[in-house]
This record gives sequence, structure tokens and C-alpha cells, in this order.
Amino acid sequence: MKSIIALQDMIKQEEKRSTILKRQLSDHESGINKLTILQKSSTETSLENTNQNLEIHRKMLEQLTAADLQELEEKERIEEAIKKRNYYKYQKVRLKRDLVRSNDTKLEAMYILDELPEEIEFEDNELFELAQKSIELDLSLHEQLEKEFQAIKKDFNTLLKECNEEDIKELAILNSQIPIVVLHFYVLLSNIKANREIDKLPPISGFPKFEDWWIDELWYNHKAYFGLYKFKSIVKKMCTTKEQEVTWDNVFNNWIFIKKLINNKGLLGFKYNFAFDSLMVKYGEFEEELDIKNLKSMEKIIDKLIKKADLEKTKKKHNINTSYLQYKIKRMSESN
Repeated sequence: MKSIIALQDMIKQEEKRSTILKRQLSDHESGINKLTILQKSSTETSLENTNQNLEIHRKMLEQLTAADLQELEEKERIEEAIKKRNYYKYQKVRLKRDLVRSNDTKLEAMYILDELPEEIEFEDNELFELAQKSIELDLSLHEQLEKEFQAIKKDFNTLLKECNEEDIKELAILNSQIPIVVLHFYVLLSNIKANREIDKLPPISGFPKFEDWWIDELWYNHKAYFGLYKFKSIVKKMCTTKEQEVTWDNVFNNWIFIKKLINNKGLLGFKYNFAFDSLMVKYGEFEEELDIKNLKSMEKIIDKLIKKADLEKTKKKHNINTSYLQYKIKRMSESN
């Protein structure tokens, strides 16, 4: 069932995120890696929200697995049972008449509704949440995506061979999460390209380039926040549906979360970071700006936008040519 697959994936990601957040707070309390007041507050809030969602989704999964799943394979009998229940009958009417969600989301929600046993009753918003996750994972094309996912994992494992296990042991929890994030970028870009072609909009070759210093200075430089905000807004304008915009918000947040964790490792995380970036370039057409001239030009644009927005300029030392960027440029030149 798509609903079970989607729920299991959400639970898996939330469990991993909860573990990482707990470790960050534990390291803070033990003094291993002190957080700022803002970081600690943000981490605690994220942990609370993640645990709440985890509890909700676990209960939903328990409801499904407690049912006789074998009966769900008997599609004709299930459809007949659905017709006998007013809840399902009227719920389908509600789904069709929904004015907020896209047709794709409504259709996926109705597919999920058809799979549910008659004793299971989910609220409309829960069905739409599952439908959105199903679309995000593109479960209707699961077999094709599974092949792509296996290729991503194989490439990632190859890239990790040059990483020192001792240096990245704290990042090992990301080894299974990174291929999923890369797959999400791949699916999102493919959908955007396809929809733009259908709508006869100008084609895109890939995502715009990001800058490493945005991640490096994320916690203390408002220019970094502003740069990421503008970057995120540009990509959102490339989306053609509300569904794609919501997906972009999710994959962007996951990407930032992973990049910042790796960034915190400093020099020890360079090879791991390079492996992640290499996957993103190959499958997601999502890469970093390496040309210093372009970085300087973008710096001027951001300064003008900040001045126009009447934001206070940072007084902290600012460096667009980060240590990781220098490492990456050197690696790229050596490979060429």
C-alpha cells in the first residue's frame, strides 16, 4: 500500500532527525559542541515538532498494520465495502471539491482512500498529507525510481571510500539520508522540467548555483540568511505548481540541515561534503558557484538588495572564499 510506504518513510526520516537533534543537544550539555542561544532554541523547537509528528505517524501506521492487509489486495471487495460506507462516499466528494490542493494531490488522495480497509478512517488533512508524501516519493513510479535510487547509493558508497571513517563517524547517520535527499532533488527537477515543457514555459538546464559561505556563516551573518532566502525564492519561481513549491520547501530544508551538519565538522568533513556535492551535481543538477569573479559580483548584488531593504550591515568579518571552496576548486582542477 502506498499509504504504508509513505508512512514508513516519514517515520524513518523523523526518527533519524530526532536522533541527530538529541545528539546536538547532548553534545551541547556535555560541552563537546556548544550551541548559541539561537541554535539551542531552534534545535529544541525542531526536536519537539519532530517528536510530535513522529507520534502521530506511528499511531496512523499502527492503525493500518493492525488491519488485515491481505484483504486490501482484494480490490473489488474493498471498493464494494467503500460504497457501503457513507464516510468514504462523502469523503471522495469532499476530495474532488477541494479548492486548495492540486488535481494530482486530490487524485493521489483518492487512490490512497481506495486502499484503506473499511474500519480505518483518516481525516481529510491526513489523507492529503499521505498523498503529498506519495507524490514527493513518486510511488506510482516506484520501480523506476528504485533503480535510480540504487544507482545513487552505489555512487555515494564509491565516493565515501576515500573518506576516513574515523573523521566522519559522527556523520554516518546521514549515509542513508543523503541518497534520499538526492533522489528528491532529481524527481523535483524532472517534474519542473516536464511541467514547464507542457506549459510551454522557457526551459531550464538545472537549479541556480548556491554559495558555500551562506552555509558557513548561517548562524551569525544576516547576509547569509538573505542570500539563502533570495536563492530559495528564485527556485520557487521556477516551480509551476503549488505541489512543486511545497516539495521544494521540504527538500531545501533537508539539504540545509545536512550541509550545516557537515560544515560543522570543518576540515574533517571536506571529503564527505565533496561526495554529497558530487551526487547533487550528477543527479540534481544542483551545484556550487566556484568562480570567484561570479561570487564577487553576486556579493555586490546582495549588498544592494540589503541596502534597498534597509537592513543593517554586518560588522563581522566576511569571507566568500571559504576553506571548503578552496578545497573544492583544487579537487575540481585536479580531476580535469
